[in-house]
Amino acid sequence: MDRGVPILVLDGLLLPAPPARAHQVRDLPAPDVREMVEEDGALLVHVLSRIEFDIQHIPGSINIPVTALADRDLLPREKDRSLIFYCMGVR
Repeated sequence: MDRGVPILVLDGLLLPAPPARAHQVRDLPAPDVREMVEEDGALLVHVLSRIEFDIQHIPGSINIPVTALADRDLLPREKDRSLIFYCMGVR
């Protein structure tokens, strides 16, 4: 995993929780992301366009473009799984 990829984690986004917890966003270093995916089953969500996803993405990630994130039907149904949103750098 490239250490230069910006990563955001929305931990507990789909869980019933107080607002501060429901929208917790933090940057994570690549080793922490790897651990969350491998040990805790976190899901990587690539938020750029489908074309950009097809060109380059982290293996095992899914693609939900940022323009479609408001459509909750696209998000996984599991409510006990952390979602890690990422893109390929600052634009």
